[in-house]
Parts: sequence; C-alpha cells; structure tokens
Amino acid sequence: MLEKIKESITYISEDLTHLQDPFWVVGSSALVLAGIQLESIDDIDLLTSNRDADFLKQLWQNNKLEAYSPAHGDKFLSNFGRFRFGEILIEVMGELKVFHENKWQILRINDWQEVVINEKLSVKIPTLAEQYRIFKLFGREKDLKKANLILQQTTYIQPSNGN
Repeated sequence: MLEKIKESITYISEDLTHLQDPFWVVGSSALVLAGIQLESIDDIDLLTSNRDADFLKQLWQNNKLEAYSPAHGDKFLSNFGRFRFGEILIEVMGELKVFHENKWQILRINDWQEVVINEKLSVKIPTLAEQYRIFKLFGREKDLKKANLILQQTTYIQPSNGN
C-alpha cells in the first residue's frame, strides 16, 4: 500500500511543485505514510489553500470527476475537487472547514512531519497525534475507526479527556 501511495504522488509530483502554499497529505494515505497498516485506501487527500485548490482544479480539469460531494457534506465546507488519474483518485480540499461544536472551524495542521516521496518531492503529513485529533474532530464512524487504529498500532499516542 505504501508503495502504491508513493507511486501515485510521484505521478502528480511535478504539479505539486508548483503549489504556492503549504499543503498536506491527510486521511488514510497519511496514515499509511506514517506507518499505520491499512488494507486499502479510497483516494489520496490533499489539504491545500484555496488558491492552490483552484490551480489544481484548473490544471487537472480533464481528469475531474463531476458532481462530486464528500460523504457527510453537511459537516464539511471546502473548495473540493476529485480527480482520476488512471486508477488513482485524488481529492483536493482547499481551506477545509469542519462543522464542530455548532460552528465552522478551519482545519489547521498544528504538527507535521515530512515524508520523502522521491528525489524531487517530500510531502507533509500530520503527525500521528495530530491525525488522531483530526479523525476525532471529523467524528464520522469511518474516522473514529481510523483514530482507533492509531491507538491500536502505536504506543505513544495517549488520548486526553477521554477522546
């Protein structure tokens, strides 16, 4: 799975070098890049700025999947785009906002690490502790399962306040 993700990111790596703002790989792909074992992933999620999301949407318009909205779309606001490159699905989320505690909150990545993809590109992923926080924030059943995987497969993540 790790090699498949790295190959997929390598396929779009030239385009990613043209982004103007910091971006992160998040979601299931970030879990795998951080060493968590998953049997499969649905896509590669890129968290970007609005302007970089617009750039990628324009650049990848021939690969765009029309009429896409994420599961539980009422919980998320973003400059979304979903793209297919052969078997690869890439989801772009510009300025992702999450509805939590009765208000919209911009998702901020507070702690991250870099993962080398190839000789030209490293990508940022949230640390496992940060990924745990994000999955709990998202709060969907599939996200809570991923948060639990982090707890099961690591020894240094300790949830606080019962989370």
